[in-house]
Amino acid sequence: MKKARCFILLILLLWQGHSAGLLSQQNALITQYMDNPLLLNPAFAGNRNSMAVDVYSRQQWIGIDGAPASYYAGFHAPLNHSTASLGTTILSEHTGPLVYNKLSFDYAYMLRTSRRSFLSLGLRIGADHLNLNVNRLSVIDFNDPELSSGIENEFRPSFGAGLVFFKPSYYLSISLPHYSLASVPWASETASEFNTRYNLLFTGGYHFNITRDLNIKLSGLHRMVPDEISTTDISLIVRHSEGFEAGVTHRLQQAFGLLLGMQITEEIGVMYSYEIPTSMDPIVKRGCHEISISFDFTRNIIPNRNRRFLHRKKKEKEQDEEMNSIRYF
Repeated sequence: MKKARCFILLILLLWQGHSAGLLSQQNALITQYMDNPLLLNPAFAGNRNSMAVDVYSRQQWIGIDGAPASYYAGFHAPLNHSTASLGTTILSEHTGPLVYNKLSFDYAYMLRTSRRSFLSLGLRIGADHLNLNVNRLSVIDFNDPELSSGIENEFRPSFGAGLVFFKPSYYLSISLPHYSLASVPWASETASEFNTRYNLLFTGGYHFNITRDLNIKLSGLHRMVPDEISTTDISLIVRHSEGFEAGVTHRLQQAFGLLLGMQITEEIGVMYSYEIPTSMDPIVKRGCHEISISFDFTRNIIPNRNRRFLHRKKKEKEQDEEMNSIRYF
C-alpha cells in the first residue's frame, strides 16, 4: 500500500503542475537527450547499475558574442541491496548577461511490475542561482525601468518529478524535470519577476538487432510548453558491437543533427553531435555543437537480483541477465 500511495502522489504532483500553469525556468534544448536521460527525468537515477558520471557541453551559435551555452555534470548510482537510487546534477546555462545555475538531488525507487518490466519513480529537489548583469547589454534607452537593475546572486528552491516504465527492448518516460519557486520571501522584486514556462517532457525509446553485431536505437522526445511552441525530436542511431555508433536526429520543422559516438573502454564512452537549423527563417543560421563523456564504474556495485530482468519461464534456470542500460536503447 505504501508503494501504491507513493505512485498516486507522484501522479498528482505531475498533474497539478500541468493543470495549474506553473512557471519556472524552461529547460534548454538538447540534441543528445537519449544519452543524458537523468537531465530530463530523475526517475532514471541508478538505471545503469553502476556509479555513473556524465559530463556534457552544448555550444550554440559559435562566433556570436553572448550566444547560449550549457554545461552539465551528473552523478547517479543504485544503493546496494536496494531498488532505490540516488543522484545529483549540476547545470549551468549562459545566455548573454544571464547566468543560471541549477543544483539538484535525485531519488528514484524502482518497482517490479512483472518478471521483465519495471516502473521507476523519481523525485528531485534543488536550488537555483541567478545572476543577471545588465551592464553587459547594449542599452538604447537608459531610462527604461526594465533595465534599471540586474539580479545578483539570487537563490531559490526548485523541484521535479518523473516516471519511467521500461522493458528489455523499450522504455517510456514522463517528467516535470524542473519547477522553480520564483516567489520566495528572500528574493528581490526583480528576481521574483524572473520566470519562464515549465516543460512537461515525454520520451521513449526502442531498440532491435539487425545482425549479431549491429543494433538500431529509435528514440523520441516531446517537450510540451504551455502557451509556447512545443517541440518534438526523433532520433535513429546504429551501434556496432565494437562500440562505434552513428546516427541522425531531427527536431521537427526546426533542426537536423548528426551524431557520432564511441565506447572507448567498458567504462568510458564519448558522443559528439552537430545540429543545424532547418526552419525557413531561423533566428541565427549557425549550428550547435554538443559533446558528452560518460563513465560507468561497477567495482563497488553489488549485483542485485531485484534489478534484473528475469527469465520468462519460472521453471527454467534463471539467466544471469542484468538490466540493460537505457543508454543502449
